[in-house]
Formats: sequence, C-alpha cells, structure tokens
Amino acid sequence: MRQIDVLTSGYVSMDHIIKIASPAKVGFTSLVTNKSNARIFYGGCSVNISYALSKLGMVSLPVLRVGGDWEENGFRAFLEEGGVPLDGITVLPEEATSVCYLLQDNNNDHITVFYPGAMDGKYAAPMNEELFQGTRLGVITVAPEKDNREFFSKCRENNVPVVFGMKDDFDAFPEEFLKELLTGSKIIFTNEVEREIIEKIYGFSDITELFGIGEADIIVTTLGKDGSICYIREEDGIRQERIGICPVEQVVDATGSGDAYMAGFMYGYLNGYKPEQCCKLGGTLSSFVLQAEGCCTNVPDKEALLKKFAEF
Repeated sequence: MRQIDVLTSGYVSMDHIIKIASPAKVGFTSLVTNKSNARIFYGGCSVNISYALSKLGMVSLPVLRVGGDWEENGFRAFLEEGGVPLDGITVLPEEATSVCYLLQDNNNDHITVFYPGAMDGKYAAPMNEELFQGTRLGVITVAPEKDNREFFSKCRENNVPVVFGMKDDFDAFPEEFLKELLTGSKIIFTNEVEREIIEKIYGFSDITELFGIGEADIIVTTLGKDGSICYIREEDGIRQERIGICPVEQVVDATGSGDAYMAGFMYGYLNGYKPEQCCKLGGTLSSFVLQAEGCCTNVPDKEALLKKFAEF
C-alpha cells in the first residue's frame, strides 16, 4: 500500500439541503425555495477533508462505513471521480448510508435531521492496522465515540500525529474522551464557541494554557468573517499569528467551509509551509467552498488553489 498522507475519521453523510421561506413551526407548512432540495450533496467532515486533499494531489482517505446503497446513490462514483482511495471503506449490505437533512430558513437559522445508518456506533469494529502504518497525519472529526476511540488508539500505537477538529458534540466527545484528544493531539482546530468550551472545562483564562498540559504544537481558532488566530509552540514561548479572510465574491453556502479550512491547512503543513501560511491556505480553500451549494461542489485543484493563494 502506498504511503497515506492523511487518514480521516468521521461521519459520512448524504446531505439534502432544504431552504424554506419561513421558520419551521409545528402545525404550519413551510414552503421550500430551492429546487435542488432533493439532490444529494456528498459530505460529512471526514469525506470533505479527504476529498479536498485528494483533489490537491495528496493521498487521503476516510475510514468509514457505508450501506449497500452506496453505488446506487452515487457515493462510490463520487469518491472515485475525486481520486479518493476506497481502502478505508467497509460496506454493510443490509444497511443504508448515513443521510442528513439540513433545513435553512429565511433568517439563516438551521435545523439538522440525521439518520446514522451504517455509521451507527453499534456497527463499530476494529480498524485495519495497515492503514495507519507510515501514515503522516490522522484526523479526528465527529463520529461515534467507539469509532473515534479505535481510530485514536490506532494512531497512538502507530505513532501517527493526531489532528483534532473540535466539535460541540458531547455524545461524540464525552468530557473524559475530549480531554484525551485535547492533550494527545498535535494540531487542534476550534471555532470561538468551541474554544470557550475548552477554556471552561479546564478553567483556563486562555486556550494557550493547553500547551502546558498536552502535546499540541499548533492551535487554530477560526473567527468567521474575522479570519483566524494561530498559536504556535516554539522554544522560547507561544507565538500568535492573526490571519485575515480570503476575499469571496459571493457567499452561497457556508456548509463544509470549516472542513475546507482544515484541509487547506494540512495541505500546507505537509508541504512545508509555515503555520501562518497554512492558515492562509486554509482560508483560500474555504473561499472556494463558500461560493457553491454543497461541501465539495467547488473544491479546487492544486493549480487553482495556489493561484488564488498567491493573491491572498
């Protein structure tokens, strides 16, 4: 097996994006405003990251389970067209692939309805050891706790540095397990809310205190329209870099933009860019995803990414 650059853990999702003219209320009918409401947008954090990295020429693959419908619903062809290796995929013939319905109203508020299907934690099983041998980075996003514990354990056993995409989900990340991930990961990504959760759990006055109790070398907090902050562990202390946003002509859909940021960052990290440049690559990749409906619809190739990055 060729060397894997990035292995990802997380839910797969057949996303249906449903935009409604007014907030959903019990007993009332909300009109759907987008004709693409029945279309499947392939996603899930692990898929979004691996797909983007594969489009950039990296070897990245998700470790996940799909149902017997994965060919019929087009998911297998989607991965193959994106150059995503299928080595980490397990098929459960009698189950269905995970499905997500994302309702977005006229106030831009969201309701998410999810059927876990083949990714239900009851189907968790030991993962293939060979996938982890020699792998450069292992990424943990939202998945059943059993799956992520197995993935984290395999990364530790095979000396694979862990990248943790923090999520405000205490079913996937109970506090005890969350602390294991926060202290055992080399790179940590949060948004502002997730950062506050970490600070509250530990009683920190600032997230940089995490460097003192864990293995993290880099912590990134994304700030939406205000860009991101990157904290880097160095011999003489913690260096802070604030990075602005990459200009976007029109924001169509923010779904998956955080995963794109992580993918762009890791592309830079594995290609020897400085952390602040990695943040810019993350912002650049995210800017592409923001301009189309769906998490992977507008993912660029390497040439397009680096051209826009040069203009950042």
